Amino acid sequence: MDFRTKRLRITHRGVVLVVAIVLTATAAGTDVAQAQMVNPYAGIDWENVRTLHSFSHQHGSDPRVFWNMGFGHLPISNYYPSRPFYPLPEKFLKEHPEALGAPNAEQHSTTDSGMHFCAVGSLYTAGYGRTPRFKAGQAPIEHVFSGLHVFDGDKSPWLGVYRLDLRIAQAARTDQEAEVLLTIEGAEAVSHKTFAPVGDGLVRRQRVTSKSPESMYLKTTAADVRVRLEFDPASTRIDRFRLMQGTNRPWKDAFRAALDGTGKDSAGRPIEGLLFPDGGGITINHPGGSLKSLLEALDFDRRVLGIEVWNQHEGFGGTEMRFYRLWDEALRSGRQCLGFFVKDHVFFGRGRNVLLVSSLATASPREREHEALRGYRDGRFFGLLGALKTDESGQPVSPYDKSEFRFTRIAVKHNGDRRPTGIEVSVDGADRTKRPNTQIRFITDAGVAKVVDDASALFEFPQDAAGVATCRFVRVEAFAYPSTHLGGRPLTPEALSAMNVHEISRLHDRQGPFRMSDLDPSGTAPIPIVDMIFSQPILLQKDRDSHPLARIIHDPGVLAADCAILHPGSR
Repeated sequence: MDFRTKRLRITHRGVVLVVAIVLTATAAGTDVAQAQMVNPYAGIDWENVRTLHSFSHQHGSDPRVFWNMGFGHLPISNYYPSRPFYPLPEKFLKEHPEALGAPNAEQHSTTDSGMHFCAVGSLYTAGYGRTPRFKAGQAPIEHVFSGLHVFDGDKSPWLGVYRLDLRIAQAARTDQEAEVLLTIEGAEAVSHKTFAPVGDGLVRRQRVTSKSPESMYLKTTAADVRVRLEFDPASTRIDRFRLMQGTNRPWKDAFRAALDGTGKDSAGRPIEGLLFPDGGGITINHPGGSLKSLLEALDFDRRVLGIEVWNQHEGFGGTEMRFYRLWDEALRSGRQCLGFFVKDHVFFGRGRNVLLVSSLATASPREREHEALRGYRDGRFFGLLGALKTDESGQPVSPYDKSEFRFTRIAVKHNGDRRPTGIEVSVDGADRTKRPNTQIRFITDAGVAKVVDDASALFEFPQDAAGVATCRFVRVEAFAYPSTHLGGRPLTPEALSAMNVHEISRLHDRQGPFRMSDLDPSGTAPIPIVDMIFSQPILLQKDRDSHPLARIIHDPGVLAADCAILHPGSR
């Protein structure tokens, strides 16, 4: 394969890396260095591997919508309640027998963290969700929420704690303040962290205004909870009224339940734990915490896979790209942290995890579902942000962001001593009539290490005098893009290389008559014109004592016992 480049630039700007590679060099010798290298793409037969479009975080109730978007793997992740949408409906599977499902749900409301997470491949079920129906202008509103768990402080106390959401607003054409008198029977108001009563816990015609907190936590004293809202419809509008439930337990306990829990429902069906012990894991959604809290989560269990680098609501984490930057910060620490790309609630937005699979045609649906979940566990996938498809009016149309742009090779090169010396990458599949140009970037802990304007590239790891790689990780990103933007303004390789991934994600020819993210008001969303793909990392670590797996190197017995940590394919 010819890896000559048309143009080559080396920069120091912080840029998103489509392929991340972590290689650990140690004084224990070449074999240990080989064992330390975490390469999710090792062993892939690139000539025969197939792509399977998937999502790790997506809300919805109709699998046909996602099938029509080009997704073949549908681990739908609803909450309120957080209950797996699995197996897929029988009628849908009869129409699309090749479709694959997986248990999944978004979990939230831990008592010691604001984290939201998904447990792809987990049966973990938590929560209750009811939104009463009522007519606009109806008053008072009274509803009985039934079938609740009664709080038991000794056994599973989290099951008897619920969250009442009440959002009110001032009615149109009035100057009178919005106000509701709230009464609750069958539950007490409590602190979410301690479950201790707020005051005496009683809620009797308690005044609520538009400035009051929207959520109130309740501890049940009965299986039925009656809620009454008294208000004047002329001055007050009810915008949200629902009873919900989250995990209501410390995040570590919630993680344990998702990964290894043994809980069952009243009929004896499992409602906790992974469907396949070697497949799936936990993803941290739209990460808003600190690097310290993220590293604590990653260190909790090797099945905590990583973070969302892209969520359609905030892109790479807003204009500051905090999700994207957090990814590299975690990788600089020596941890393996996979990156996920999701739409979340937005159907026509961007964000896909493209699994690399090789199932035989004779494989059963369960075997193929198993392989897909192993792909998530092992990191055998890449992130895709495809250019958005629209009709003549500018409205997005299905399959929206689906693109065939993909990696066709990610291979680590070695020298005669079996030391890793570099990485070869090639890409293909873009619509060349619309996006004839390609750029590949290699990212290390120092930032953008190399930029190549071609569909294939070679990156040689920087080395010290002893031939040991000096970067902690490498990852790769690639872009297929048109020659113009903004309706005809030139888009040159030099101009693209000066942009960060946030800027590239917003390249467009026109604005869409819709709202696509929190970054834009309605009617001003740019319609993306660039295909972007992001690989998972391959890590390199020079200082063995600073590496979180250093103890394995110092104790060969532990090396044998924990080899699954180092070799994703053996998990």
